[in-house]
Amino acid sequence: MEHFESIALTTAPNPPSWWYRYVDDTHTKLERKFADEFTHHINNSDQHIKFTTEEEHDNALAFLDVETIRRPDGQIKTKVFRKSTHTDQYLHFTSNHPLVHKMGVVRTLHHRADLICSDPNDRLEEKTHINNTLHHSGYPSWAIKQATRTRKKAHTNSVQRNGNQKKVHVTAPYIKNLTEILQHTFRTYGVQLHARPFNTIRQLLVCPKDPTPSKDVCGPIYHIRCEGCGDNECKMDYIGETERSLQARVKEHRRPSCVTSEVSKHIHNDSPGHNFMVENVKILDREPDWFKRGIKEAMYIRTHKPTLNRDGGRYQLPRIRDNIKITHAQWC
Repeated sequence: MEHFESIALTTAPNPPSWWYRYVDDTHTKLERKFADEFTHHINNSDQHIKFTTEEEHDNALAFLDVETIRRPDGQIKTKVFRKSTHTDQYLHFTSNHPLVHKMGVVRTLHHRADLICSDPNDRLEEKTHINNTLHHSGYPSWAIKQATRTRKKAHTNSVQRNGNQKKVHVTAPYIKNLTEILQHTFRTYGVQLHARPFNTIRQLLVCPKDPTPSKDVCGPIYHIRCEGCGDNECKMDYIGETERSLQARVKEHRRPSCVTSEVSKHIHNDSPGHNFMVENVKILDREPDWFKRGIKEAMYIRTHKPTLNRDGGRYQLPRIRDNIKITHAQWC
C-alpha cells in the first residue's frame, strides 16, 4: 500500500490536501469538484486495488471509531462515532470474569472519550452516555468511580529499589472469590497472578471445526474397562496415556506379544477370551505436552485407582496428593 500510495498521490492531477490511511481505510480532504476525478485516478493506478468512496453528510464523516465534524470556521473537531447498529452491550458486571477485566472496560471507554473528543462538552456528553450504559450493564457507581480515578505514579525510590528485582508473572484460570485471595497472597511474594476465564459460552457453543473421532485423538489420557467374555462381567480397568492416536495405542494393547502392556497380559494370559471395544474406551483428557500429560495421567490414576495399573503412572505424585479429587467430562 505504501508503494501504491507513493505512485497514486504523486501522479494525481489534483491531489488531496491530506491522505490518512489505517490498513484499508483512508480519510481524505480535497475539493468536491475533484472527487470523482481522483477516485477514477486511484482505481486505475493498480488493477488489483480498488476503492469505494463515501462523502461527508451534514459536515460530518466517520473514520474508524472517530467522527470528524467540519465547523463553519473550517476547523475540524472530533468525537466518538458509533454505527446505527451499535447495541451498547458490554461485559456484564455479574458475569464470571475477574474484576480487573470489568474495571478495564470502564477505563477503556473513558480513555477513548478523553483521547477522541476534542471538545470539552462532547467529552462530558460521551462520558455521561458511557456511565448510563454501564449502569444498565450492572456496573455500580463505586466501580466506575474507582476505575476512572487518577492514579498516582509510583515513587522514584521504590522503582530504583525494585529495579533489579525481576517480576514473576503467573496465569491461572479464574475462580470467583478464590482468585482474588490468591492474587493478594502472591503479590506479597512479588508474584503477579493474572486470571483468565474458562468454560465460556463461546467454548461450549461455538465449534468452528468438526470434532475429531475419538479413535484419532492424539495425546489422550484414556480409560480402558475390560468387558469380560460373554455374560461374564469383568471389573478390571486401566488408565494410560500416549502421544500418538488412541487407535494406535489400543492396537498395541490388543497384541499378545506386547509384554509391556498390562491390558494385553490380562486379556491374553490372565483371562483368555476377555476383550474390550475401542468405541468404549473413554478419553478422560487431552494434553499435547509430554510432561503435563504425565502429571494428568498420575492424577487420574490416583483418583480412579484402576485395578490393572501397577504403579502411579509415568509421573510419581507426592503423597500430599493422596486426597486429590478430580472430575472431568469425557472429551469429545
